[in-house]
Amino acid sequence: MRYLLAVVLMFAPMQAGAEDDLAARFAARPAATAIALSPLGDKVAYIGAYKTGGRAVYVADLTTGETRAMLAGATLELRPYYCGFKSETRLICIVYGVAGFGASNGGYSRVVAVDTDGRNVKMLSQRGRDGTEAVFGGGGILNWLPDDPDHVLMQVEVGYTNTTGSAVKAADEGTGAAVVDIRTGTQRMVEKSNARVATLDADGAGNVRFRGTVAADPDGYVRNRIAYAVRAPGSKDWQALKRTTLSDARSVTYEGFDASGEHLYERASQDGRAALFSVATDGSGTRTLVFAHSAVDVDGVLRIGKYRRPVGVTFTVDRREVSYFDPALGRLAASLKKALPGHPDISIVDESWDGSKKLVYADAGGVPGRFYLYDTAAAKLGPLVAVHPALDGVTLGRQSAVTFAARDGTVIPGYLTLPPGRTDARGLPGIVMPHGGPSARDTAGFDWLAQFFAAQGYAVLQPNFRGSAGYGDAFFADNGFKSWPLAIGDVNDGGRWLVRQGVDARKLAIFGWSYGGYAALQANVVDPTLYRAVVAVAPVTDLGLLKAEAQHSGAQKIIDAEVGDGPHVLAGSPARHAAAFVAPVLMFHADKDLNVDIAQSRAMAGALRGAGKKVELVEFRNLDHSLDDSVVRAQMLTKTAAFLKDALN
Repeated sequence: MRYLLAVVLMFAPMQAGAEDDLAARFAARPAATAIALSPLGDKVAYIGAYKTGGRAVYVADLTTGETRAMLAGATLELRPYYCGFKSETRLICIVYGVAGFGASNGGYSRVVAVDTDGRNVKMLSQRGRDGTEAVFGGGGILNWLPDDPDHVLMQVEVGYTNTTGSAVKAADEGTGAAVVDIRTGTQRMVEKSNARVATLDADGAGNVRFRGTVAADPDGYVRNRIAYAVRAPGSKDWQALKRTTLSDARSVTYEGFDASGEHLYERASQDGRAALFSVATDGSGTRTLVFAHSAVDVDGVLRIGKYRRPVGVTFTVDRREVSYFDPALGRLAASLKKALPGHPDISIVDESWDGSKKLVYADAGGVPGRFYLYDTAAAKLGPLVAVHPALDGVTLGRQSAVTFAARDGTVIPGYLTLPPGRTDARGLPGIVMPHGGPSARDTAGFDWLAQFFAAQGYAVLQPNFRGSAGYGDAFFADNGFKSWPLAIGDVNDGGRWLVRQGVDARKLAIFGWSYGGYAALQANVVDPTLYRAVVAVAPVTDLGLLKAEAQHSGAQKIIDAEVGDGPHVLAGSPARHAAAFVAPVLMFHADKDLNVDIAQSRAMAGALRGAGKKVELVEFRNLDHSLDDSVVRAQMLTKTAAFLKDALN
């Protein structure tokens, strides 16, 4: 067997010298994500960067070493983000895009099938169409029906019915389930579509047995509530499970059925942290604890193989870990960890249909990860593809898990990345880099932004401030918008901790993306003299404007609940406090950003200019929130490095 040993470096060479070349290397987007193994274990399919912008599906034949790109696109339209093997020769992929809908932009997803040689592409979702009611959701796979070579079970979104030359709204508009032919796209409905249904799920046998329903008020806004229900095995009757609010990031979630189909996995709070439970579906409501961690939340359930069987529960202390249900898999992961240089953390992410070959991901500290294939019969582990091949040969900084005390004594975890060769931060310039979300967290492992700044000579702190996900109910603290004084206070306490570690207080900056950008700006409202430079990418800047923008999406009630009402809205809006700023501000924002409208950055820039402050806003055209373009990312890094160098002398 020949394994895939290399991939083409997907970044544009820069001409202006070593610093620009380094920026290009760090800005190169991942060469492999969302990887899947074919039924025989002879091919892998993964999503990777395509040229300088966009993404493609790559299918690698592990016996010949040939790699083929397909479904490639360099625009916002129909970029792939996941593919799985329906058979050895047929893939089913989820693609998404951004398009104009009236006066605003909207995101949409679709499901397509394609042969592994790139031919015979077939849309399995219902198509959207200009001038009609838009179908944003393209549905998804409820069951791959691996024993049926011609069909899959899909969640489908019905918005209208196509007729010759026209589009007519369907009477049964909404979400349902259908058995779909993977070559013709023909659908046979097995669960009638319903406008109130938000999500469906099926058991391992392909029976639709789980749903979540929501409702809308007469004004069209979605109510901030969802009700979950399940069917007993062999029954068509729905049993109520739980009701919760959509805006509550700590609410109960469901993680699919167990292998028997007799239980549903429920992720819910126990002793203030999310744990995994098994809930009987026979109507008894019997609930059994499967796994709980004493320090962090459970993340979800790991599924692999032919029937997407559940094999473990995932959680993150510093990096993603798996507690395997199958002891043999746990022993295999432990032995592979010992076998690889540096003893990286191991995750078994997929397997061939007979289980003889395992797809493995290895991640060691701040070093970029790599995928491997393990042949159980030959006891052979071979490399497949590096996630960041553009950084081969680049010396990276040392990352370590740290903690610091907030002003009220609360212990705040985070990660400190130092420049290559350094073991302490004494005398260095520093950057505090709060994460996005806010219902998210940083983890140990490679971070392209932190490592780039470390390569520039900075000590980089990534604090998991209160409002971060993963640390339990109390630490979440009602999220980073309602409880922004806690979150921003923790971020600034992280800056002061950096100074106590020896970072030069005259050379301390802050950089953030999305909510991290908001935190970077609001941190300067709270403590205007702590930082000497501010960089914010796609930031929220006005909480009132954020609520107003939600009126165009139908999600106003959900956003209202997330942000809340009261004096904290005005006080927590940096665009309303431009006069407080002392440090210069650099911002970046894309004009097709669906997460945070570019109007937020424009409002901030206008307010700062009006207050006579130093600010620059760089706008990128035809990109969305993630700036999924290697050249643009390199430009952002290069400009940021120059801005920081100038601001910090």
